[in-house]
Amino acid sequence: MLISSREETLETSIMSVDSFQSRVRDAINGKYLPSMRRSMQSLTLYEADRCLATRYPDLRPFQRKIALRATTVDLLSTLDFLNDFHREEIMFRTNSSKDSLAPDLAWRRMKIISREINQSILPRVKELLDDEENCDKDHDEICEMLLQYMYEHSTDNAKPHPPMWEYNHNNAFTVYRVYYRGLNLDPNIFDSEPPRIVDVPRKKPEGWGNRLEGDILFPIASNVLKIDPGPTVEERRAMLKEVKDHTELLKEFEGVIPEEELAERKRALYAALPPVPSPVGGGRRAKQQNKKKARVESPMPMEEEDEWERLAVGNHEEEEAVKNVATV
Repeated sequence: MLISSREETLETSIMSVDSFQSRVRDAINGKYLPSMRRSMQSLTLYEADRCLATRYPDLRPFQRKIALRATTVDLLSTLDFLNDFHREEIMFRTNSSKDSLAPDLAWRRMKIISREINQSILPRVKELLDDEENCDKDHDEICEMLLQYMYEHSTDNAKPHPPMWEYNHNNAFTVYRVYYRGLNLDPNIFDSEPPRIVDVPRKKPEGWGNRLEGDILFPIASNVLKIDPGPTVEERRAMLKEVKDHTELLKEFEGVIPEEELAERKRALYAALPPVPSPVGGGRRAKQQNKKKARVESPMPMEEEDEWERLAVGNHEEEEAVKNVATV
């Protein structure tokens, strides 16, 4: 009992230290769900950018992008509530394509985050803070008021926003929750430090400008994003049986446990299902069915995925201009 008590005290002490890991854990209540994918991607891109801020002047534009993506992957590896598949999923370009996020697109998405906060969040924060009734409210209360306002404004619905609405409709909001206080960055924010110093190539890798070859740098983090061949037939059957047993058990608690909690537990069970085996030989019909299935499983509306891509393109011309005048 004494040893167990000391271990619990040590764990509590570690978690109480202000850090990227502790703030992310607090923001999502220590539990990752697929609907949080884009918010988690934004958080890690934003933190990777902070980690590299002092190193950027010594790097060429393409080296910054390489370092940003690799550092983002490294940061994901420090979040102990994620497994290898979660880390791979968070770095998808889109949930439907399952393509890995290329360094150039990771850079553009990082650039969008602050702009989105400035345009869609801070103006409303100012309105709330200018109201004397809100002067005593803490950061979490302000965040809740913001979410409710955004929900009502976008849906014309005065009901309380759904529990997971934050993650499905504004990728940058969780970044605001973690890093900001009021209208400004948290002055007491933890110091950023990369998990490791990323080695970058002196010359652009072959095929760098080809969008189809955007994943050429994926092996940089192969130790983290190791592709699992998947469960065996016996393991798959055992997993299916376990999920089925838990689902039937939840039915017995209908009317006892709140519906929202039951729904969340069911979603967690469905997320634990093993992936559907690929059809032997593939074929056009199988590929079409897989694409359709991926769209249905996407935790975000496809139009929102497309919106981020549209916003990302908006920074491309400016980025190219910077690249042309950058110091080697």
